[in-house]
Amino acid sequence: MRNTRYKIHDIAKQAGVSPASVSRAINHPELLSKDSLEKIKSTMKEMGYDLNEIFQNDLSSKEIILINCPQGTNPFYEEVLDGIISSADCNGYYTLLNYTELDENNIDDFLRMLQLAKVKGLIALSQLSVEILNKVNNLVPVVQCCEFNDKSDLPYVSIDDYQAAKNAVKYLIAAGRKKIAFLNGPKHFKYARERLRGFIDALCDENIPVHEEWIMHVPQIDYQMADTLISRVLSDDNRPDAVFAASDVLASAVVNRAVYSELKVPEDLMVVGFDNISLCQIVRPSLTSVNQPKHKLGFTACEMLHEKLKGKTLKVNEVLLSTELVIRGSTEHL
Repeated sequence: MRNTRYKIHDIAKQAGVSPASVSRAINHPELLSKDSLEKIKSTMKEMGYDLNEIFQNDLSSKEIILINCPQGTNPFYEEVLDGIISSADCNGYYTLLNYTELDENNIDDFLRMLQLAKVKGLIALSQLSVEILNKVNNLVPVVQCCEFNDKSDLPYVSIDDYQAAKNAVKYLIAAGRKKIAFLNGPKHFKYARERLRGFIDALCDENIPVHEEWIMHVPQIDYQMADTLISRVLSDDNRPDAVFAASDVLASAVVNRAVYSELKVPEDLMVVGFDNISLCQIVRPSLTSVNQPKHKLGFTACEMLHEKLKGKTLKVNEVLLSTELVIRGSTEHL
């Protein structure tokens, strides 16, 4: 069993490659070109990793689990992936990263890939249909992580997005804000639908109007897209006095656009994000955010998959971890 701990996203950033390439270098070096493999190994050596311990393992003695992730550029997934990898290391698995957006057009190719790579199990961080989940689960065990399909009976670990969003918006209301906008992610994700529901219910509970024009959806978690949307809202004479964002990346765009527009945060505009990634403490003012137990989400999902792979019955099939609102400068005078 390997005791080495390594952070795939840190290595990828340092080497200037994708996290998937680092994962392949560690788990399936034969899938990379010689130059790419040497570049990653050289970077890991510079970062102080023991290459002998990491790379001199017998592949045949370890099983492979695959992680299907929706967006490699979203920093939220970094700690989730680290949690998965920590558990995989402890339990003697190799991990592979995959960013395919699965649908009926590519699922057969995906299933063939699982067979060719001799994958033993899948952790799905993407929002998948019941049909897709069942097709994969008929081949290898599946555990859903973060995103899950509530119409499926497959195990999952996630958070209560609805209640977390509702609590965040009620905090803004308690701070005296009644003109609250919502900057959300893609509608096809469970988290986006549930956070929208929590946002609307929080306003309705307090008889505060819901401004449809202030509910904005970006097609992916992207800073520039968020900046474009929020700049239009903040430039209006009738603008919100608070913004709740479904991601810290989106929320950071709001803070920076407000400062650019000569609005004071939090005096003129309060901002609350979601995820509590490291970006929260880089933005100025620092960002109030809903903290997700990101590492624990990934670790728990992999532990559940390990139990399934060992033929054990899961004690709990559905796990919802707790969240908390971390108060910082974007809503409070420091």
